[in-house]
Amino acid sequence: MSTVSNLYEGFNGELSLEPLIMVLKKMIAEGKPGAKHLYQGMINEIEAIPELLQPITDPSILKTHEVLVTTLLSTIFPPSTLRDEGIYAVCYPFRPETAYASPPFTKLFIKDNNIINIPDPKTNIKIARANLSLAYNLILQKFYSHDVPLTATSVHPFSDEETHLTRYYELRMNAQFVEVKCINNDFAMPVAFAPHRTIEIEELQELFPLENFRFEGLVVMEVMDVTSEQVIAEIKNALLNINAFSDVEVYNDLQQHVQSLIGLKNVHIGITPFFKKNEYYLYTEAHYQNSLLFKNAEVINNKDIISEQCRDVFRNSNQSILYEILNESSSRFNQLLKYYYEQGIKSLILCPLKRDDGELIGLLEIASETKARLQFNQLSKIQPAIQLFALALEKTAESLDMQIDKTIKEHFTAIQPAVEWKFTEAAFNYLQHQQVSDLARMPAIAFEDVYPLYGSIDVRNSSTERSLSIQKDLMEQLQIANEVLGKVDTMIEFPLLKEYQFRIEKYIASITEALLPDDEMMIYDFLQNDVDALFKNLVNNKPAIKKIVNKYFDALDPQRKVVYHQRMAYEESITRINDVLDRFMDAEQHAAQEVYPHYFERYITDGIEFNIYVGQSISPQKPFNEMYVSNLKLWQLTLLAKAARVTNALEKRLSLPLQTTQLILAHSIPLTISFRRKERKFDVDGAYNIRYEIVKKRIDKVHLRDSDERLTQPGKIGIVYSQQKELNEYLEYMEFLQKEGLLTDNVEHLELEDTQGISGLKAIRVEVNLNTEPAPGQEPLKSSAVDKVLSK
Repeated sequence: MSTVSNLYEGFNGELSLEPLIMVLKKMIAEGKPGAKHLYQGMINEIEAIPELLQPITDPSILKTHEVLVTTLLSTIFPPSTLRDEGIYAVCYPFRPETAYASPPFTKLFIKDNNIINIPDPKTNIKIARANLSLAYNLILQKFYSHDVPLTATSVHPFSDEETHLTRYYELRMNAQFVEVKCINNDFAMPVAFAPHRTIEIEELQELFPLENFRFEGLVVMEVMDVTSEQVIAEIKNALLNINAFSDVEVYNDLQQHVQSLIGLKNVHIGITPFFKKNEYYLYTEAHYQNSLLFKNAEVINNKDIISEQCRDVFRNSNQSILYEILNESSSRFNQLLKYYYEQGIKSLILCPLKRDDGELIGLLEIASETKARLQFNQLSKIQPAIQLFALALEKTAESLDMQIDKTIKEHFTAIQPAVEWKFTEAAFNYLQHQQVSDLARMPAIAFEDVYPLYGSIDVRNSSTERSLSIQKDLMEQLQIANEVLGKVDTMIEFPLLKEYQFRIEKYIASITEALLPDDEMMIYDFLQNDVDALFKNLVNNKPAIKKIVNKYFDALDPQRKVVYHQRMAYEESITRINDVLDRFMDAEQHAAQEVYPHYFERYITDGIEFNIYVGQSISPQKPFNEMYVSNLKLWQLTLLAKAARVTNALEKRLSLPLQTTQLILAHSIPLTISFRRKERKFDVDGAYNIRYEIVKKRIDKVHLRDSDERLTQPGKIGIVYSQQKELNEYLEYMEFLQKEGLLTDNVEHLELEDTQGISGLKAIRVEVNLNTEPAPGQEPLKSSAVDKVLSK
């Protein structure tokens, strides 16, 4: 790092009053009001003394004409500065030497010989570099007419000799009364110097060595005490970087900043947070270790009661409270003060930390063990920092929320808003118990008497289509390999080529009709190991065949090393269908949640299947009625009809045209669901309820009774039921949607085959009106998600 002496090396700076006199003369010539009356007589006196118009190298000249020089220099500073005894000085150009200094400046920065003395080396270097920057700005302005600033402002910390607290001063150096001259006729100035970037001081020193220039005039130095503003900024930076008030290093910094802000050493600050979630107070030792209030054992034993007392004190007030003298008598009238007094605190400030909505989230405590140590002026000084501490507490509360959410996700799953309250309750209870016992266990999560709805949108024959795409890609790769082997066989004598051709022809014959899993793996192994190795070795030994062999390798997917045309089309189509359905369902589900909160989960495979659970236990704060179940059933039927329209419109845009089928399981009896932590999902409880889960798994590929036809068909919705009232209910919904033009009149009443453990199921199947234009006289069904997809 550069030293101060190195930075000042080469400076030729001489004190001169002439630049200041020229400014005053210019003001008189321009007719500035009062300028002639104020300055003309003084200028005449100075001009009568030639030695004051020359650069002053002898300090005794200033002493001889002290009154006149002081009068001239006072024109630089406004009367308010002089009246308030401001901190200012007039300095030699870019030298740590003053020609004049105010008493406060002298007291702070001058020890002897009018030399500015700043103990901190870093601050000295910063000021020296600021001087250098101003000097080069004068050069650039004078010789290149650059528009550059002639003032420099910086903030520096100083240790107060009396209080030993850190104070901050803003230093402003003004070089407008300095003239620069080139004193070396042999020095060649750089031609057309117009940089398009910021140039570092070191580079300017190489371009413009300072020994070639002389600076004549004076530099004005003004100092402002900005401790309050700077400490607030320091507190803000510290609080922005804080993770929790338990961070020891950051907390110690905060304590020092607050002491500097209020101007008192040896006072203590504390932060007492009041974190609440789901109407519970949350307490952890890490968050309370810097609380003064919670250092009292009685407070810890009555946490909730004391927290409510604090809320009551500041319920209708945002103002900080000063207890200048805290004694036994005052603590007798205020139970809260008793807890501080018992710790030896004799003077106290309590500052409420509130959110924007007015809720108290904490206290900022400032305490002293000396009576009357804290007074009103400290109370007013701390006010600007209070909102910063409030924001930091909010950040800490958000961090705690994230920890709870993380715990929920680790032990449960991503939680929907409708049931999040239950998981939050369980996670918080678990965290509380963890603090007192290593045997803490996560509570069970269950909802009783909820109505289930199940639906699915399945890609028709997805397994068959996938197998067919693999079969086509394998066939293509085998044929290309066979063709390349045949051509290479005509060029070189290598018997193994014919044997490989024989095996390929056998494989082609075996997969022409159908592809079995064992055949698939065997063929892949042959192609990726045997054929790949053969071709690479032949190319190494016979470079002439490289062009022919490359036809085979060029046909392979670079990452997968297999032909991947048909499978790519299949996977792109499946992904596109799922993505569109997922976004469509998100939009529709958001609107349904607004009507009544319910649990909604979906699984994406080759299509989407979803479960809905609704009931009073899921939303205990909102009155429940079975009409909300009916509403969701109608919504579900409408959703599947719209989904059929979406996928039908999408079919023409897919790489591989695929169709979807739609299915609903009607179930009118409420059941109980509980969360399975290992599977991270809800399952039903009870023997009868489990039958519902079994039915869900069996109806996906169920056939009609005495038929090979599946219930699920493209462009139609199948509804499986077991009770007449379920059939009647859905017939009413279908009639309404037929009137709306979403369903056709084509309705089939069907009986289903018996499956393992399940018999007696029936179904209705209704055709979806895939024509998206409404019939004459019908209003179109509104769906932004459908419109968005169909418009693409």
